[in-house]
Amino acid sequence: MPKIKNVPFEFTNESKDGKHILTLSGTIRQRYWDDDKSIDAELVSDSLDGVTDDIVIYLNSTGGDVFQGIEIYNYLKNHSSHITVEVTGTAASAATFVVAGADEAIMNTGTSFMIHEASSFAWGNKADLKKTLNALETIDDSIIAIYTEKTGQSNEQLNDWMEEEKWFTAEETVKYGFANKVKEKSENITDQIDIAAMINQSVAQAMVQYSAKATSKKDSVKKPNESKNEKPKQKSLLNKLRKGEQ
Repeated sequence: MPKIKNVPFEFTNESKDGKHILTLSGTIRQRYWDDDKSIDAELVSDSLDGVTDDIVIYLNSTGGDVFQGIEIYNYLKNHSSHITVEVTGTAASAATFVVAGADEAIMNTGTSFMIHEASSFAWGNKADLKKTLNALETIDDSIIAIYTEKTGQSNEQLNDWMEEEKWFTAEETVKYGFANKVKEKSENITDQIDIAAMINQSVAQAMVQYSAKATSKKDSVKKPNESKNEKPKQKSLLNKLRKGEQ
């Protein structure tokens, strides 16, 4: 199996807009120290235990330890919250189990997905090698069971893909049932559209208020023509007599 370039480790755990958001980026393997830069089942469960909000997991991983991946899969599958996994780069090898454990799986444009047979190193006599081979065959059967449940594909088809070490585009991942949809650009700009609508509405309201104030002010100011048309005040008879007017 050709070597896959590792993805840099990134982990965030936060609540935002009524959702619990987890970012998982990097290799999947058991963590032995708190500062280990890897993803394991304990890290995920510690982050999501007791969470009742909907959960969104942003995933970018080339995989790693199959046993940790399967443990994460079962944890997510049995969690009471609705879980969405969104692939932001790659979901390969053991990382595909994280996708399989979600209620909804979303592929971003340009992302990829890869499945393959279990692999291991072995040394010793032929009995030792047979034990390793038996273990690998058992693991493959477990992996196929996970993919079958997720996709509905036949065991034979999945086995062929795994032997091939099959890479899928985002669209193919959806086509064959590993994910639910490809995230479209319009979904990424929904918030921007909402903000623009709010701005337009605010401007329209301000214009209405300004127009109403201007009309009110106009009505309250006396027009020049109206002053010219006013009749002159009549002089009193006493004033006329004082000035000798007839």
